[in-house]
Amino acid sequence: MGRLLQIRVSAWTYSEDEVRKTWPSLWDLAWEDSSAIPRKGVMELADAIFDAVRAGLIPDDQAKALREDAEKADKLRLAIEKALGDWQPGEADKLTYALEDVMDALEDIASKF
Repeated sequence: MGRLLQIRVSAWTYSEDEVRKTWPSLWDLAWEDSSAIPRKGVMELADAIFDAVRAGLIPDDQAKALREDAEKADKLRLAIEKALGDWQPGEADKLTYALEDVMDALEDIASKF
């Protein structure tokens, strides 16, 4: 790293439209009116669902159904961020697959609401 220029290892969603198509029920649940949200990727959706469950932003029955997997998704999201911060892109890559699997499970639950 230079004195002014820093090198970062990062993860980002290449297509927010794909996120919306892949997890439409979660998208609607988290971002019903999403015009004020600048980034709507996988990491942001995992965070938004966890916040909705934790903070009581959704009905109790929905929060109860989502809670376990929302907590898993949040832990995976944080683990990805840590792996990237520790310059471990291989570990972060493995964790992304686990996060996407948990998001699929959350979508299955949310699609029944």
